[in-house]
Amino acid sequence: MEGKRQVEIVLPAGSFRISRRIVFDQPQFGGYDYHSGICVRGAGEDATELICDNEDGGLYFNLATNMLTVTVCDLSLVAVKKGLGTAVEFNTADQNPGDHHSRMFQARNLLVRGPHFSNGYFANGIVVKNAWYPMLDNVKITSEYGDSHGKMAAGFALLDCYSPLVDKCYFWGGAEYGLLYRSEIDSEDGIVSDCYFVGQDTGIRVRLSARTDGWGEPAFHLTDSHIHYKVKGLALKGIRQGFVSGNLFYCFNRAASRWHADPDSVSSYTSKDIECDAVNDFIVSHNQFAEPASPKRVCIDILPNSGNLLIDGNIFNMDGTAIRNRSQVSSRCIGNVYTGSPDFTKSADGANALIRYVDPNGTLKTLDFE
Repeated sequence: MEGKRQVEIVLPAGSFRISRRIVFDQPQFGGYDYHSGICVRGAGEDATELICDNEDGGLYFNLATNMLTVTVCDLSLVAVKKGLGTAVEFNTADQNPGDHHSRMFQARNLLVRGPHFSNGYFANGIVVKNAWYPMLDNVKITSEYGDSHGKMAAGFALLDCYSPLVDKCYFWGGAEYGLLYRSEIDSEDGIVSDCYFVGQDTGIRVRLSARTDGWGEPAFHLTDSHIHYKVKGLALKGIRQGFVSGNLFYCFNRAASRWHADPDSVSSYTSKDIECDAVNDFIVSHNQFAEPASPKRVCIDILPNSGNLLIDGNIFNMDGTAIRNRSQVSSRCIGNVYTGSPDFTKSADGANALIRYVDPNGTLKTLDFE
């Protein structure tokens, strides 16, 4: 790259095997005095394949700077080995100083997979650390399918990033997390829209650290997405002034399901569609909580340190508990529906299998449809 600060790398159609991860750490892209840019572009998903035949993964951008924009687009990254490496990773210095209002990392039109749907997967799909305004757009990830399938750590991980945008992304397969968004610094915002997470223990985990001066804006928005989970669908911690709207949640922990008359013992854990831990001034609206699952399933769990939620216009058609509120602070529950067709709120013998509210402190104010 001959010391250039602006570089476009064009990969033609074809399959290219890499025996070690490709690392971008050249000094001309680092520093805090001038803008730099790297674009890695293929001919299209599955038209250009990077066959990652190593233990570390595909592409790694590792530079100390807050003035670099990286774009990776239009290609497939293929894991030859099982459960090793990261398809694409981006990292800069911890707690990057200064906001230049640019997206430091952008991934567009990528497919992350193994050579076959039953063979091969990365440990992690896309990992982004210490980036301002990262964006993931139309990124698809799959792991293995089958009785002996392996499990990824995370499909997408956004660590100490500021105001990420995840749009039109898809992750199908086993993993601890579909999307992990965690920030220990002055976090603000985060948007996930039109996405699909199916088969993970936790679909989306958001953990933000609230500022102590009271002026932080740790908001998070999830819209028009599909989450199929085992333990937690959307786990929130440290969120204020956000909303979850227009999504479908369903759970594949069916142990002891009353609708299915499942013979297995009930699970040791509680499956939660939305867990609210230190969540305030928050809207949960026009979502569908559907399909039969464990009787220990709770759709919306408001922990004691949360409150001021508006739960409006949702459909609960499942067996288990719709809303559990353990807060001393009031929340409002308005205009929700607790049935459907087929009616999953009944057990196999026709008995009621849905508990609408668990509210030991009496702080959940309800005005719902009968």
